[in-house]
Amino acid sequence: MIKRKIDRGEIVKILKQRKEISGEEIAQLLGISRTAVWKHIKTLIKKGYPIRVSKKGYGLLEKANYLFEEEFTEFPLKVYYFKEITSTMDVARKIAEKGEEALVLAEIQTSGRGRLNRSWISPSGGIWMSLILKPHLDLTSSSILTYVAGLATALSIEENTGIKVNLKWPNDVLFEEKKLAGLLLEVQGEPDKVKYVIIGIGINVNNLISHIEKGAISIREILNQEVDRKKIVITLVQHLKNLLSLNREKILSMWKEKSSTLNREVRVITFDREIIGRALDIAEDGALILKTEEGIQKVYSGDCIHLRASV
Repeated sequence: MIKRKIDRGEIVKILKQRKEISGEEIAQLLGISRTAVWKHIKTLIKKGYPIRVSKKGYGLLEKANYLFEEEFTEFPLKVYYFKEITSTMDVARKIAEKGEEALVLAEIQTSGRGRLNRSWISPSGGIWMSLILKPHLDLTSSSILTYVAGLATALSIEENTGIKVNLKWPNDVLFEEKKLAGLLLEVQGEPDKVKYVIIGIGINVNNLISHIEKGAISIREILNQEVDRKKIVITLVQHLKNLLSLNREKILSMWKEKSSTLNREVRVITFDREIIGRALDIAEDGALILKTEEGIQKVYSGDCIHLRASV
């Protein structure tokens, strides 16, 4: 038999298609030895796949809801999975410097963080990911990426769960004013272009969070059931890439349609001041336009607090 290097994802795919299958059948389907099949099975079990081993063969004990690399056999980017790490952003930065476009996923983050280095609680069951891309953008245009990432996250959640969500400026996805997901963007640039961008996304999916953080909620807590995290990740990346093909005006228009910030009173806290006003619009350069007692002001970053509902 000619030796063939296979992706363990091929074995996982076969196990999902059959209730039970022998090692000999898997070997024939993949063109490898039964010994090679067993070695791959042992590796998958060690990784955490609930595989039943019997005299008749192998089978999955339960419906898998994992984010292992083997779950992404047809994914367009290389996937790095970690059972537990400090932060996907930390790992993604090292990978990005090697010139790769990739997706970094973790089951648990011990030092997950959001904007301004705030702690992000990242237990098992959520989606904790960092996407490394090399978009064809100049530095002045990179501000659109926050809006693209927020939109892609919202669209993926809605598509896979039926939940209707809103976008809070600058980087939160909300369900009825509770945080469902958050974004973190890091851009590395050269004088005339973006070298790479790392888009960090945290989504409360099957984890329980509302008892820990009053202002947060998870998809499981909304629907009272678990959902397929892999589908959310895959469609999120698809939406993100599709959105990057649109012009800036269209992206901002779509973001505004889902915004819960516009047309309401807000307080924006920046590094050196606090601004209270009515959020009117998003400028072409990505700034939030506020109507304040001092007149119209543009804010490019800061913490936004919603003061009362839109009218």
